[in-house]
Amino acid sequence: MEEEFYRFLRGKKNLAPGTCKRMLQLMPKGSTNWDENQVQDFYFKTLDRDYSSTHKRHVHYVLKYYSEWKGYNFDYKPPKAHHVRRKNVEMENIWKLLDVITDTRDLALILTHLYSGLRPSELLALKIEDLDLENGMLTVRNTKTYMDRIIPLHKKPLTAIRKYLSTQDKNSPYLFSIKSGNSGLKIQTYQKILRIYSKKAEIKRVTPYMLRHTFSTQFIENGGDVLILKNLLGHSRVSTTEIYIHENPKMIRKGYDKACPEF
Repeated sequence: MEEEFYRFLRGKKNLAPGTCKRMLQLMPKGSTNWDENQVQDFYFKTLDRDYSSTHKRHVHYVLKYYSEWKGYNFDYKPPKAHHVRRKNVEMENIWKLLDVITDTRDLALILTHLYSGLRPSELLALKIEDLDLENGMLTVRNTKTYMDRIIPLHKKPLTAIRKYLSTQDKNSPYLFSIKSGNSGLKIQTYQKILRIYSKKAEIKRVTPYMLRHTFSTQFIENGGDVLILKNLLGHSRVSTTEIYIHENPKMIRKGYDKACPEF
């Protein structure tokens, strides 16, 4: 039953594999045999408990899709979610982080992330064949929006990648592979790498998604076009990209100082 619901989420709702798995994890064991009353009972118990607004909203949608799959009635509005400000890393701490990286793979990995703003899953899924070193371009496949995209890459990560690849004597298809094998890096390993270097640099812990937001923030602060950023980040809607502008205090301050009237 769980596998059938997974196929429904993938096929009918067009959700990414990772999203489907996370949705299934939100439902208790054996819940794929629930009747309509059990679904609604679990929903209202979730709303009454001290969960985050985001968790409650996620539960709403998984139960809504489950009810649609089963043919149940689930005519409720999703609970409002409290939006936490997206975090980026200040440039001073980025420099401190880069200063303590001595491993060629880790330096190439982190520089590629900082200069591309890829989703962590996209970064770790990159294969050597996706990189055009001559033209400095990356092909990003298996994306959240199901659309491949080609993005440029700065000369600094390209130089770091060349140095890293020159030291490799294994046949891994992945651009960034584990030390003792040909498999690609897992997100948990990447998180650990950043945690170790953050501690070594004596800065607050940096996470993979913070590097994506750092690229986006710096791109906008440097006068980048929001439509170009939308394509680089792989967003399907410009409204998603605009969040990086609306939540950027420095950009707001610059815009205020430039346009504020004097009385």
